[in-house]
Amino acid sequence: MKTIEGFQGAAFGLADGVICIFGMIVGVAVATNDVQFIFIAAVTGGIADALGNAFGFYLSELTERGTQIYERSRGKNVTAHTMREVLLSGMLSFAATIFVLAMLLLPFLITGIQTALVISSVEAIVSLFLLGFYVGKLSSENPVSTGMRYVVLGVIGGVLSYLVGGVLKGLILGL
Repeated sequence: MKTIEGFQGAAFGLADGVICIFGMIVGVAVATNDVQFIFIAAVTGGIADALGNAFGFYLSELTERGTQIYERSRGKNVTAHTMREVLLSGMLSFAATIFVLAMLLLPFLITGIQTALVISSVEAIVSLFLLGFYVGKLSSENPVSTGMRYVVLGVIGGVLSYLVGGVLKGLILGL
């Protein structure tokens, strides 16, 4: 099975985007029940997350490339990432996170908060499962169990964000 160049960046942006952005949406929805606050938090946090993912992945790949070049100069048989691969990984990480932001916010434009939360939850779970399934196939692991592992991590993020939103709501209303 062949992977696209930069797949790691896209996969990272997708997984991190789902967990972070979905967590922001859930936490703010529970704390405020206000679609305007949900949009403000998700868009500002989502863009910051996308930039952090892109820059972080770029720097990580650049560092790995430097290590690979160093090892190759010492006679080791390693292949170094090209600068094109490094840049593409960072850009795909950014694009995947922005895609997730749009996908998870779209339901809030067309329906009420509670229904939108359900739709966003399904989108998050399906996205994580499909990503994990594909990674499982690439790594010759059980694709279903790998997909479920991705889902469990996303659900943990969503539940923790729900709890934090509830605590913050109590603190806000308690003031």
